This record gives sequence, C-alpha cells and structure tokens, in this order.
Amino acid sequence: MSNNVEKLTLLEVILGSKVVVPKLNIQGNQNSNILNIVSSDLFSGLKHYFDTSAPFFQTSLPLERIVRYKNGSFSSMEKSVKGGFSQHQGFEILNGMDVVQQLMTCVMPMLNQRLTSIYSDLINQNNHYLSQIQDQFIIPEISKLKSIAEFIQDVSEEIQHISKSNNLSIATLTNIQQRRIDLKQVFHTFITRLEDGVNTQFFDPQSIANNYLIARYALSNYIVSLVLECIVSGNIDDESVQRLEEKVEKCFNDLNDITWKLSDILENRKFTNANEINNINSFYRWSYDYMAQNQLHNLHNQNYCIDNIKNRTLSYFDIEVEKQRLKDFVNARHDFIKTIRITES
Repeated sequence: MSNNVEKLTLLEVILGSKVVVPKLNIQGNQNSNILNIVSSDLFSGLKHYFDTSAPFFQTSLPLERIVRYKNGSFSSMEKSVKGGFSQHQGFEILNGMDVVQQLMTCVMPMLNQRLTSIYSDLINQNNHYLSQIQDQFIIPEISKLKSIAEFIQDVSEEIQHISKSNNLSIATLTNIQQRRIDLKQVFHTFITRLEDGVNTQFFDPQSIANNYLIARYALSNYIVSLVLECIVSGNIDDESVQRLEEKVEKCFNDLNDITWKLSDILENRKFTNANEINNINSFYRWSYDYMAQNQLHNLHNQNYCIDNIKNRTLSYFDIEVEKQRLKDFVNARHDFIKTIRITES
C-alpha cells in the first residue's frame, strides 16, 4: 500500500490496499493463495462501481471522520473535530463503503477459515495425544480438558459459518474467553502437582509425565484459544496481532522455564540414584541381599523412566515449530487476500 493517501482512490482508502483491475483472466485453481468468491451481488456491485466515476474519486479524509450509525452503516456526512457534523462528502463515499462492506462480508468468513486451518493440525494433535493419557486419579480433569478441546475443534471447523453472524460471533467469543480461563486454571493446577511430584520422597515417573503432558496440552490449547479469540473478534490488525504474539511468546517462555526446571530436577534425581547404585554395589560386592537387589532394581527403573521422560515427554513439543506456526498466521493475514478473484457464478 502506498503511504501517499492522496494518490489512492476512495475504494483503496477504504480497503487499505491497492486495487488493480486485471486485463487477463486470473485462474484461481492454479494458485492456492488466490481467494475465490462467487457472488452475483458483489460482482454486480463492483461492476457498477467501476463503470462509474467513483474509482477516480480521491480523498485524504481519515475514515474515522465519517459518521457511522448504530447499525454499522455509514453516512455521507463528515464529523467535525469536536464530534458534530462538519460537511457533506457526497454520495460517492457511500457507494464505495457499500461495495467494501459487501466485499468484506464475503472475504472475512473465508479468510477466518484459512487462518484457523493453520492451527487445525495442532488441534487434532492435542486431541489425539490427550486421549492416550490414562490415569484414574485425574479422570475429572482429563474429561474437562477433552470437553474444552472438542469445543475448540468445533469452533475451528465452524468458523466460516460463525463469522457470518454477529450474534453467533459474540456468543462464541464469550465461550472462548471462558474456556481460555479454564485452560489456564488446568495449567496452573497440574504445574503445582508436577512440582509436588518431583519433590516428594515417593517418586512416580508416570504421574510426573502425565502431569507435564496435561499442563502442556492445556497451554497448547490456551494458545489456540488466543488465536481463535483474535479471529472471531475480528481483531487481526497489526496492533492486535502484535499483542497476540506477545501473549503467545509469554506462554512459550513459561513452558521453557518449566521444562528446563523439570529437566534439571530429573537429572539431579538420576545422579543421586546413580550414586546410591554405586554405594549398594560396593557394599554388597561379595554377598547377596534380597532387599538391596530390590532397591537396585527400583533405582535402575527410576533412571530408565527419567530418561524416557527427558527424551520423549519433555522433547516432544518443538517450540520453534510453534513459533513458525504463529509466524505463518501473522503473514497469512496478508498473503491470503493479496489476490481476490470475484466471479458471478
């Protein structure tokens, strides 16, 4: 987009992007980044717009100076600095805004669907691995997390339909915000259990692994809920997305801190076990003791489980992959609508 607003047509000012009428036919099937819209009403509206002098009507007037009614429609009147009416801008501005509203009504549901699809594999991955956790002591929490995960998946699959209704978008947004709070609560609950589990005398590797995984899945779905909240609310402008990036980055940092801390604790535990194994072997070198052999077996088993947790559980999630996913989301807001192909049928 050009920085010189005065050189942009009114339609370009409203859209915030350059408008080019192609002389050749654009084949949408050859490029996945082309957004194809089939709408006779929008096609007719644009054809009428470009057949008139409206595209050549230029303005440097900021859009926030245009009067907007409670129902969302625009007036042709300009607001004064103090908030009252200043002057009439002409009905060309209404025609331009009407075309843009029609265009965005078609574009936003499709754009939201494409943006959400970036996180669809992560949603499916979370649901799959969450179903693998079996622990009778945490069944209520797992059931709650599964319910939230299913809700997130439903929103992801229905985002295009949801985006077409303001009332449905508001209701969905409220539910997403509540689920986000629930996910953070689950995260903190299992982090507390995790910390208690590694510091207790009774060392249960499976319980530690489960607590870490559930905390990680809760945080992962929390990140997805932040993205969905951003999409459903329509806050995908640069400023809103920057705030989203900051929130997600904080989640990554929290997870890294917890992972590193847990890894250090497990390594220290393994080192202590190794010393105890050496001591037992030295003491019972020339004799056999049943209790000592059981203790050796338990210590070796603990170290084997610690290696599994460190090599599999803690290293399963790749932070860099998640950062790249967020970067793809940020870039996709512009890439997906660089070229919009509108056909009558």
